Amino acid sequence: MTSEGFIPNPLSAKQLREIVLDAIQKNPDYESPESFHALFDHLERGLSTDDVIHALEGEWTIARHSFNKTEWQYKYEIDGYSVDEDPITILIAVDTRAREFTVVTRWRNDDDN
Repeated sequence: MTSEGFIPNPLSAKQLREIVLDAIQKNPDYESPESFHALFDHLERGLSTDDVIHALEGEWTIARHSFNKTEWQYKYEIDGYSVDEDPITILIAVDTRAREFTVVTRWRNDDDN
C-alpha cells in the first residue's frame, strides 16, 4: 500500500502493457478510455478512439513518465502508431490498483500538442 511521502517505482514497459491490454479487454465496447479533453478538446488533431486503441494494442514505447502527487498515480507518455501508421503520442494516467487507465490526451508527433 502506498503512503504519503513514498512514491512507488514506475511500471516497466512489460507491466504497463499488461495493465493496458487487460483494461482494454475488460472495458465495454460502448465506453471509451479517453477523458473528455482527449475526446473533444483537440478535434483538429484528427485522431479517433480507434487510433488510440490501435496504438495501445500495437507496438509502443514509453517516452516519459511522471508521478502526479495530487492523484497519487503515474502518467506515461506512450509513443505508438495510429490506424494509418502515423506516429502518435498518448498520455495515459494509470490506476495500478484497479488495473485501469485513462487517456488524458493524445496528439500526432508532428503537432505542437
